[in-house]
Amino acid sequence: MIGRIINDKYHIVEKLGEGGAGEVYKALHIHLKTPWALKFINSMDKTTQLELDIQKNLNHPAFPRLVDVITYGNENILVFDYYDGPNILNMISVHGKIDEDDAVNWASQIIDALCYLHTCSSEPIVYRDLKPSNLIVLPDNIVKIIDFGTARLYKNNNIDDTVYLGTPGYAAPEQYGFGQTDVRTDIYNFGMTMFHMVTGEHPSFCNESQMKDLLKRASVSDAFSSIILKCAAKDPNERYINCDEIKKALNLMTHEPVHSFKAIGKNAVEISVSGTQSGTGVTHLCFLFGMWLQSNGFRTAVLDCCDNGDAQNLCDVIEKKNQVLKNGYSQIQGLSIYPSMGIDKTENFSRSDYEYILLDFGVHDEHVYSKMKRSDIKLVVSPGADWKMNQVGLFLRKFNRILEDENTWLAFPFQNQKSINIIRSYFRLSNLIIVPYAINPWKPDIETKKQMENIFEKLFDIRIEKKRRAK
Repeated sequence: MIGRIINDKYHIVEKLGEGGAGEVYKALHIHLKTPWALKFINSMDKTTQLELDIQKNLNHPAFPRLVDVITYGNENILVFDYYDGPNILNMISVHGKIDEDDAVNWASQIIDALCYLHTCSSEPIVYRDLKPSNLIVLPDNIVKIIDFGTARLYKNNNIDDTVYLGTPGYAAPEQYGFGQTDVRTDIYNFGMTMFHMVTGEHPSFCNESQMKDLLKRASVSDAFSSIILKCAAKDPNERYINCDEIKKALNLMTHEPVHSFKAIGKNAVEISVSGTQSGTGVTHLCFLFGMWLQSNGFRTAVLDCCDNGDAQNLCDVIEKKNQVLKNGYSQIQGLSIYPSMGIDKTENFSRSDYEYILLDFGVHDEHVYSKMKRSDIKLVVSPGADWKMNQVGLFLRKFNRILEDENTWLAFPFQNQKSINIIRSYFRLSNLIIVPYAINPWKPDIETKKQMENIFEKLFDIRIEKKRRAK
């Protein structure tokens, strides 16, 4: 298998693992040289189709994107984001138990992801196989969750599950046929996974009494031990009701807020920016927002998707042309800029290197609309001048669908709050933001920085929190 070229696009370079659903390989895109994970599945049966249906609609950075499905001869191949980092089981095997501070940090990220799964559709998605080997830790201490081969949609009228799925030691009693799996099954898996992390002991060999003793021997705090043991109760009714309860318990334990974004990207948080017409300042906003994110410790990229040449001209002006020719992108004060990428090349862009990506789509049209729908935040830059309100109204009537999404915002440059209140009242809109005036997006003044912070808080409905790094 190593060395094969799949679909004239992916060059297989390494085997990553295998299981009942098939084998997984690392592959490089033969032109872009970007890494991807290719999962070769045995058949497109009902279980595999369910995995596809679940994975293609996920929109959270903890989970890999499903970017392609290939039928190659008799083979069915799923193409996912590739993550370069060890899984937690390997970390335990090499280094022993995980430090509690790291475990609590990862626990918060995992619970946030499970909260998303359980609430992102009309029926909760139950993951059912949370375990250390399915958790990958990136160099910046960010956790990724892989492998949806056992996930299912919870059906309220089911009495039990007809098929055992899960991993011994982490699987809840109901996964062995003693009842229907639901969100509390994931909570049990989470508890056993945390137990393995902080003690270094595989949960297969422990009863409840032994678990308490091993947590004490490992010097795990009483607060975290209590959370783990409640999650791992044999009786589902004795566990936490949902993941929000666990999030609150972690919050109380650490005495600091556990934030979650209102909108989360599949790998990086994706912010699309377009304009109701040319000249509204789309590119300027992308650079201004990108620089603010980068200066606050978030790895950020701006992708020029409209081919209007603005980003390329900027790189030329500040003598970054050679960087673009050599690497395909340039960096200005740490902000990565990909000029002249084009609107249809963004799907194959590797997001694993960034936490935030801004897509500069230029003037909004039907094609841009179809591309923006997948983004976590959509910003549409509009002129705020009184004599241009008619044009804004025409745009809103034509693209009224985009405003049905609560994560779509109209952005008005150079306005004050009084003007925004008038616009809000006139069009009966609520999702409006003011873009601050900044002559040089690379050197914003203190007031501009504060305004960008306010925008960030409003878009993601959180208080700004400095990025936590591994100790």
